[in-house]
Order: sequence, then structure tokens, then C-alpha cells
Amino acid sequence: MKRIGIYVCGNVSKKCTANGCMRAFNDNADSFSSYAESDYKLVSFNNCNGCDESPVEGLLTKIEKFKKANVDTIHLSSCIRSKCDYYQEFVDELSKNFDVIGYTHGSAEGKKNNNINKKKLIS
Repeated sequence: MKRIGIYVCGNVSKKCTANGCMRAFNDNADSFSSYAESDYKLVSFNNCNGCDESPVEGLLTKIEKFKKANVDTIHLSSCIRSKCDYYQEFVDELSKNFDVIGYTHGSAEGKKNNNINKKKLIS
């Protein structure tokens, strides 16, 4: 069974209900469509510290918490993919420990067509 973590944008989370991420997860849609419905569970849902709060440094702390929760796959939220200047750095750091999916909901190609093909990044 895949143990999923979703990592969302801290700035967007101040005004977003995470409905898109949760809809895709619960409906086994978009980035979650490759899992069998009983083959995964959400064990962590967290946000970055925001652009003004050393987001990569904050991620390093959260990686340790993801590891303690036995997360094996991280889905970066679609808002991180479309809005975040640290997207590539997040992928680089996360892929050292986890499989990384570069979005949660919407098109797999995204608005910026930036699904990064890293060794552990799954598009």
C-alpha cells in the first residue's frame, strides 16, 4: 500500500480549502488515478512555510516528519507546480527520500508543462 503525503503552498493555503487536492485523492482522479482505489492512503497533508520563511529549509524539517510517518510518495500540489519558484528545489530534496508526483489535480502537463522527470519523480 502506498502511503501518500501531499505538500501544498503555504501562501495559497491561507485562502484555499484544498478541495481540488482532496477531490482528486478521494475520487482516485488526476495524479491519483494510477493507484488502485484500495492501494493507497493519505498519511500526511502539510504546507510549506511560505516564500518569506525559508521554504527549502522548512522542507528539510518536514522531510523528517514525512519519514517518521512512513510516507513513500509525495504529491506536490498543483498550486506549488503552477506558482512556486522553489518547485525544482522541492523536487530535488524530496526525491532523495520519496517517489515524487509533480501535481495533485488538473492536467498532468500543467500550465507551465513542468512535470520534472527525475529518477524518483513519477508523472
